[in-house]
Order: sequence, then structure tokens, then C-alpha cells
Amino acid sequence: MSVSQVSNNAATGGASGGIAANDAGAMKDEFLQLMVAQINNQDPLNPLDGTQYLSQLAQLSTVEGIQNLGSLQTQGNTLMDTLQVLQSTQLVGKQVSVPVQSLSLDQAESLTGKVRLDQSAEDLRVRVTDAAGNLVQEKALGPQQAGDIPFSLDELPAGLYQFEVVAKNGDASQSLSPFLNRTVEKVSIPANGGDIQLQVAGLGNLSLFSVSEFLGEAA
Repeated sequence: MSVSQVSNNAATGGASGGIAANDAGAMKDEFLQLMVAQINNQDPLNPLDGTQYLSQLAQLSTVEGIQNLGSLQTQGNTLMDTLQVLQSTQLVGKQVSVPVQSLSLDQAESLTGKVRLDQSAEDLRVRVTDAAGNLVQEKALGPQQAGDIPFSLDELPAGLYQFEVVAKNGDASQSLSPFLNRTVEKVSIPANGGDIQLQVAGLGNLSLFSVSEFLGEAA
């Protein structure tokens, strides 16, 4: 095998002489051995070009560096995943803010949350309906500027409810989902990978990344 063949194998990930395809370090060692052998056995009247050796050696060093960088990146990703899992387990018993369209209450409860407006509204209302579609509560928040507008709802009995925010400007109206403050009951780590799942009171399992805000201890 020639020196150039060793260099090409390293660059393309091929295997040679029993050396693993991704083992750039071993290929580099073989390259040096071949280079020394060729120098020792070169024709004195037609010496080999040393510049070519140095160029190929630099190429192998680059491949080896990329391989090492990939290994470090994999280790870093594993560490980040582990830290994320550890931090997520500390969310049990804490409150989070999540967008809600429907909510199941096991017992009577007063609710708090916020409305997130991208633009101002002349009239803003939070509407709550039961499973049959009957309006059970409406919270008038009046005219509001763009931003986060907090609200609280009177106590609702146990049951299934639908939530809607209606923002009006003149004859035009916009329907939005409110963000409610709910408690994390359990954290699940999927066995096959994927997003960490939070079991949130009244909402079931949600992806960690669906949470809008982490609020701390439940009131």
C-alpha cells in the first residue's frame, strides 16, 4: 500500500490492513511507518518529494482532529441530557404556566393565569364553558395593551371545562388560549428517547417544551 492510499482511506473512512474504518490515529501511525520505509528504500537518483509527505500527514491530522471533536461533542450532548433530566425531576410539586383549552378538575378550585396579547384590545374577556357548552363563568378584563395580562377566576366545581379568551377591537374579534398556572405532579423519562414528559394537574402528560414559564412552589 502506498502512502497516498493510506491518506485517501483516512479521508474517506475506508479500512486498510485490518485497521478500523474510523480509527484515524491508527491510520496515521501506519502512514508514518510507510513513509519511513519508503524513505529508507528510495532511489538515490530519484528521491521522493518530501512536500507530498507533509501534505498527506497534515490531511491525516485533520481527519484525526475532526474525529476527536465529534467524540467530544457526543460526550457534551450526553452530559446536557443528563443535566436536563436531573433538573426536570425537581419540578415535581412546582407550578408551571401552560396554554390551556380544556381542563379537568377533580375538586373545586380557583384558577389563576394570564392572557398573552400580541396587540392591544378594546375589550378582553376570559370565558369558561362546561362539557355541555354552557357558559359557567366570564371574566371581563376590559381594554388592555399588548403584553401579559394576569387574571383569576372564581372557584369552579369539579368537572371538565373549556377555556377561551376573546379579544375585541371594534367589530373584529380574536380567539386565544389562556395560560393557566398548574402544578407538576410527576416527571416521566421516555424509554425510547424523546421529550421529557410532565404530568400536570388537570391536563395529563405534556412535553417539557410546551411549558411557557416555570413559576416555582405551588401556592
